[in-house]
Amino acid sequence: MDLYESYKGVFTHEDSFGKLVGYRIVEVSAGHSKTSLAIHEKHISPSGATHGGVISTFVDFTMGAALFKDLKKGEQCSTIEFKINYLSPVKLGETIYGESKIKFRGKSHAVMECHVYRVEGKDIAMAVGTYNIYLNKKGVSS
Repeated sequence: MDLYESYKGVFTHEDSFGKLVGYRIVEVSAGHSKTSLAIHEKHISPSGATHGGVISTFVDFTMGAALFKDLKKGEQCSTIEFKINYLSPVKLGETIYGESKIKFRGKSHAVMECHVYRVEGKDIAMAVGTYNIYLNKKGVSS
């Protein structure tokens, strides 16, 4: 599935930053998402491993996709904060996967969790995040 197709029904506009990074939605439903990212040279830090900022961007996207799909008409969300634990380095040529789910959802915020791993199951990172939920000012559905 190409990037545009993978975002249909989840986001309301094109994700230019997502195109730059290269993450993809594998599956998504209300409150759950599975994503992937193929690691290329552009993701590698001077240490020879994937930059931590790439992994944290991937985590934020994965948690956001799960929450976006759960929003009611007219609602939007934004990241308040998240904490990430990096468990193992990721090398050039690997494909990583993220799975996220809602742990708590109230009227004004949601708490999400995300697990990043390799296809063979080895852990890469884990995160917990808090997201703001609000009505958009124009009343346009999300």
